[in-house]
Amino acid sequence: MLADWTVSGIYAFRSGRPFTVTQGSNNVGQGHTGLPNRIGSGEGPETVDKWFEPADFQAVTSGTFGNSGRNILRGPDWQSLDLSLQKNFPVRRTNLNVRWDVFNVFNTVNLGLPDTNIANTATVGQIRSLSGDPRLMQFSVRFQF
Repeated sequence: MLADWTVSGIYAFRSGRPFTVTQGSNNVGQGHTGLPNRIGSGEGPETVDKWFEPADFQAVTSGTFGNSGRNILRGPDWQSLDLSLQKNFPVRRTNLNVRWDVFNVFNTVNLGLPDTNIANTATVGQIRSLSGDPRLMQFSVRFQF
């Protein structure tokens, strides 16, 4: 009964994407993002409510450049396992292919990047988005002739 079934999968993992802490109230020119001063490591508890320590970044006077660097902190890791199960059924001189795909099999929550603008005092450091989809499934039937 399970003969001639094909199982395939893809496991993907990546470390957290780098991000830059910014100061939206710092006008350093059109198309440029102002950076605050960095007075600590910036590393925090890495929770949804506080991914990094906003108190380690100090606002500077608008029009001046802070000493904080670009991409100095990393966001959450990302991982997913996708699986596919399929079988071909010969029908005379044609073929019927039945396939079931499951994306993000373990329904892993992949978090997005935190709010990096220290001018947003209510949400800075908080993660308010996802970086991937929840588990998705699809079933398909293909007739080949």
